[in-house]
Amino acid sequence: MTRILTACVPLVFVPFVAWSRDVAVVVLVLGAFTILLSGPLSIQKGAIKSMREPWALAVMTLIIWSLAAVFWAPHLPFLPWLKVFLSLSAILVLAAGLIHLPTITLGRIAIPVFVSVLALFCLLLFERLTGGLLIRIERDSDTLVQILDALSGGLVMLSCMSFPTAWLLWRWTGRWIWSLAFVACCILLSLSYRMDAIPVGLFIGSLSALIVLKWHIRGFISVIGTVGIIALSWIPLVIGASALHLDSWLMDNIDRNWGYRIIIWHYVGELLRDHILVGYGFDSARVLGSTADLLPDRAGNSTFLHPHNGILQIWLELGLIGLIFLATTVIIIIRRIVSCAPSAGAMAAATGTILFSSTLWLLSYGIWQGWWIAVLGLAACMLILIFRIDANERAPS
Repeated sequence: MTRILTACVPLVFVPFVAWSRDVAVVVLVLGAFTILLSGPLSIQKGAIKSMREPWALAVMTLIIWSLAAVFWAPHLPFLPWLKVFLSLSAILVLAAGLIHLPTITLGRIAIPVFVSVLALFCLLLFERLTGGLLIRIERDSDTLVQILDALSGGLVMLSCMSFPTAWLLWRWTGRWIWSLAFVACCILLSLSYRMDAIPVGLFIGSLSALIVLKWHIRGFISVIGTVGIIALSWIPLVIGASALHLDSWLMDNIDRNWGYRIIIWHYVGELLRDHILVGYGFDSARVLGSTADLLPDRAGNSTFLHPHNGILQIWLELGLIGLIFLATTVIIIIRRIVSCAPSAGAMAAATGTILFSSTLWLLSYGIWQGWWIAVLGLAACMLILIFRIDANERAPS
């Protein structure tokens, strides 16, 4: 009991992600250290053993290839790579530790998770209603748009944790109504912010979760397969969108940023032709983007720091080889999820989380941002927790 509660200590810092995205990295690192230092030697041995499993080896292979890509990048980004390496290493340690943590039960983990996630929700709601009353203590000269952008990191964290939290609510109360109400509140809160991809991702995640609740494993494979096909077909889709002048229509009728994204994606597709196999090097998108002669965005810039699409960024920087390593890693992890044979509810929570994360991965953030890697890692660890609880509940007494 004491070890489980000690392992939950990093959750205390979750609400503060609303004020600083980098706190997500703090939560991740503290979680990794806490798991290793608070448990018996068997946890450390089990974690080390897990590093030899296919899913961990696939991640490490991708890390090694990204290190090699540092050497042909135009600016030799060793420090950015080191930050990514440390974040991914912490995720591997935390995930492996949670897999081998002594029996995890709903009663021991539910309340700490509820308290931390609810505190994050309440803080984001309070800041939105007051126009950022608390965060303005530090950022008193920022506009409302800048304040909402700063708070959006916490909203992403909340959204990534929403589906596992909804599952815990269902198992704790025995009623789906509380889970549905929680996800609905997250969607409504996200609509009050200015980042369109978050409510879109939550809606897609919710729809996919309902599909998996209905058709279980078949629904999961169908949903994940559809997302994979869309992700790998991004360049043909962008070419078609450009031919239909969808970028101009989005700029004139929806939002200038969405039209600008299509222009960036089309430009990246042209760049891929010259270095299709090994790419331009790790983190090279910011160098290539700095010389891009594109239409200005809302702020009047004509450059980009990253392609706003994870698949295109991997292909641009790590080449087709890196994309194959990434696809292999995803396939291994998906097979591992299916082999766990979780219940329909746990599988639905995993599907909602994956679909929400994939939506943001394909539309928004650069993949090497440390806080974004930390959020994805923490969401994955949340899924490990609910899978462990689900397995314990279904095990014969």
